Amino acid sequence: MCGRFSLSTPLEELVKQYMIDELMDDFEPRYNIAPSQKILSLLSYKGKRRAGGISWGLIPHWADQKKWKPLINARSETLLEKPSFKSLVHSKRIVIFGDGFYEWKQEKGQKTPVRFQLRNGDPFVFAGLWDRNEGVSTSTILTTRANELVEPVHKRMPVILTDPDDIEKWLNTEQYSFEEASSVLKPLQGNYMNGYRVSTIVNSPKHDSSDCTVPVSSIF
Repeated sequence: MCGRFSLSTPLEELVKQYMIDELMDDFEPRYNIAPSQKILSLLSYKGKRRAGGISWGLIPHWADQKKWKPLINARSETLLEKPSFKSLVHSKRIVIFGDGFYEWKQEKGQKTPVRFQLRNGDPFVFAGLWDRNEGVSTSTILTTRANELVEPVHKRMPVILTDPDDIEKWLNTEQYSFEEASSVLKPLQGNYMNGYRVSTIVNSPKHDSSDCTVPVSSIF
């Protein structure tokens, strides 16, 4: 599951690290990104990497927008079984930029927010899919089973890609089939990450400041 995340890494750093050829939209630091909002994503088009904003919550091209509940996550293990995703895995693969994500741990009848990030604090990307419905582009973040770090908090976690070869394999739909690219859909090793409690202000998407990412406790 991935229902909130952050991205405050300077845009210049992302352009350099991910070899972005074309930047379609401006970007401001975000600390509590929520479903339905615009998220910064990257796709490969005719050999070039294009980055831009896309709405978070997939609406398939065949769905009725007024009746459809947007899909913010998709289980990577069953993509070929679901009508919403099975056609997208071949040509509409993207990655979504982030530098941390939030999950909520059940404790004594309450939910405690926990932020997970890479141990070195670097940005990363989530594996995702996108589609277009009546001119509106939307996206979903893929999930997998939780690693040993995340599992005590939640049974699922987003598919996080950090290896440049894995990112290229997922993005480059012309060179890599889904059968080849699906090898990247696995949990990131827990020893590459850390997690810590954060303030309950993150519970509301109305709060979107650096206070959302400040550690309350390193133990969760």
